[in-house]
Amino acid sequence: MRSVVSSRIARGLARGGGAACFLVLPVLLLGSCMMQSDVQAASDGPTVQEARATFISALDKTEDLIGGAWDNQDDPTARGCELLSGGDGLSYAGLRIGPLQSVGVIASTWEGWGYTVDRTVVGPVIQLIGTNDAGAILILRTSDLATTLQGESECRPVSPDAAALG
Repeated sequence: MRSVVSSRIARGLARGGGAACFLVLPVLLLGSCMMQSDVQAASDGPTVQEARATFISALDKTEDLIGGAWDNQDDPTARGCELLSGGDGLSYAGLRIGPLQSVGVIASTWEGWGYTVDRTVVGPVIQLIGTNDAGAILILRTSDLATTLQGESECRPVSPDAAALG
């Protein structure tokens, strides 16, 4: 699944003009990468709120690691997982825009947190995509223009606590 996501993103960057679209592309990419059967099989895992807390913590810790001022544009509402996977569940998306950064320390930190990290260079943009076994995704893109940090929590089945989120 990791290579499919990486190749989709690389093709999207190439079609969208490379560096010019890397600030717009995150909005188009946010969506769960889990298959519907993966969502159903994960019903014994964390709640939607626990998955969100873990995901937001990863974004916050990455910001702290990089330092500097960040513009937090996280979406506070749950969204369906059917965009890419057809899954019946909910996840949360986040987007942060911040200072320029070398990606080496970020990749090793994410790996320490249990993420598999792929590094891609598309023109002037260096991109890291980290995915974990639960299906959460972290994406860091940096160029001479800016750095974006975004991703999505794992997709969790709709439960009574999540149904109230709308």
